Amino acid sequence: MANETSTLGLTVRDAGTSDLDALVALSRKTFTDKFGHLYRAEDLASFLEAEHGREVYETALATPGSLLRVAETGAGALGAYLACGKLTLPANDAPPGCVELKRLYVDVPLQGRGLGTRFIEEALDWARKQGAPAIYLSVFSENYGAQRLYERFGFEKIDEFWFPVGEHRDLEFLMRLNLEDYSKK
Repeated sequence: MANETSTLGLTVRDAGTSDLDALVALSRKTFTDKFGHLYRAEDLASFLEAEHGREVYETALATPGSLLRVAETGAGALGAYLACGKLTLPANDAPPGCVELKRLYVDVPLQGRGLGTRFIEEALDWARKQGAPAIYLSVFSENYGAQRLYERFGFEKIDEFWFPVGEHRDLEFLMRLNLEDYSKK
């Protein structure tokens, strides 16, 4: 995977510490745009602070073996991001060395340009380089478009769990792609 490439007028590159403020703003915006209407204001605010705050991305940047990529517009604004790292999802019986596609968000104006597909391909390349036997992700049970995208790559739903957003709980699907199976396709 190249460190920096240009696609459709966007520069896709590794995130750096100089991106932290813009990345936090983008992560909060894209989550709120997609899911904010589902939650009480106080639940959304506490979730965004805990899960989409600066410390989350500082930690990702500082953790060896993590992947944090961004897509930057010609105007220098961040419009999409991908975060991958060590498996932290409730994946029972996951073999050692599995990894997780933690987040993939594309801001509305950039949707439909293939960034989601590109970022999944980058995540799979990264996971294979890590020597991971499988890559996991979670997706909201009612996010049908994302589910279809992941299924096109061969991810399969293997479980369900309750995902907290403040005091609210969402039904989340746990999905897995065995990388040995994927590499044979």
